[in-house]
Amino acid sequence: MTRILKNLRFELIDEGHAIAEKIPSFLIECLVWNVPDEDLRLDDLGGAVRNTLAYLWNNTCTDATCGDWTEVNNVKFLFRETQGWKRTDVNSFLQLCWDFIGCQ
Repeated sequence: MTRILKNLRFELIDEGHAIAEKIPSFLIECLVWNVPDEDLRLDDLGGAVRNTLAYLWNNTCTDATCGDWTEVNNVKFLFRETQGWKRTDVNSFLQLCWDFIGCQ
């Protein structure tokens, strides 16, 4: 799933979507790491992508729903002022991904 979202990010950058440039590869890895296993373990890859994007988008809408997410090392919080990214940019990126691949 991480590789799919990273490739999608590169496609969006190639198409000129500036928000995709604000989302580093490591952040994508961390986001996917915070997705529940049941959303990732589907036989239908398209369904797994939709579930992953939906989970991430829904939970990055507010600080309260992703405030305890951590990096893959489980040491540093993912969304704090010391990080080089913003939750709102992540949420916008996820919406763009959803729209770009035509999820409904």
